[in-house]
Amino acid sequence: MIVTRRRGIAGAAEATGTTAVIDVFRAFSAAAYALSAGARSIVLAETVAEATSLAESIPGAVLMGEVDGAQPEGFDVGNSPGEILADPGLVAGKVVVHRSTSGTTCARAAFANGASPLYVASLVVASATARALGRTHEVTIVAAGVAGRDLAAEDEICADILTELLLSGRADVAAAAERVADHPRADALRNAWFTHPDDIALCTVGDRFDFAMEATEASGRLTVAQV
Repeated sequence: MIVTRRRGIAGAAEATGTTAVIDVFRAFSAAAYALSAGARSIVLAETVAEATSLAESIPGAVLMGEVDGAQPEGFDVGNSPGEILADPGLVAGKVVVHRSTSGTTCARAAFANGASPLYVASLVVASATARALGRTHEVTIVAAGVAGRDLAAEDEICADILTELLLSGRADVAAAAERVADHPRADALRNAWFTHPDDIALCTVGDRFDFAMEATEASGRLTVAQV
């Protein structure tokens, strides 16, 4: 197994072949909670304008996401596992159009460069993602980072765990999740005005879900579903 590590939008734009894009706080944790709550699929957008346009073209679609952490005007739900878990009816049975500063933008960049199969990941789906990635011999792991540019400890720790799982078949996902929960990055986000009180706790449950999230092209859209 050959594992290549990349970071941010620039790194995602270099990804080829089997790829996982990680965003723990909060995009691809929120995506997992949305799918678990019964969302039909999640369409990934780069900008608010694109997300709005996509939602208008999909009957009954829900807009989910953030700009600089905060829910944009006109969106139905923030980039928030806590909001979804508190009211699963927000997304159940619906197509969710998702825009985030780091995660969705990095995933789109990887897709544009030909990364396939492409998975989006976080701690809550770590082991299932590793199993999906392990079907091939070369894997690229992209840590989305802060604003798609700077190091984010939570994404690097999750990338470490995926790497360990791929190379050795074993890793302490629960311990990694505890490290993330105890990190100053988690404290900063807990205290951010735009963060739901439960978001950080929900993002730091290792292997909460036993599914991976694959992003594929459907009707010209990059669409995420459980696999």
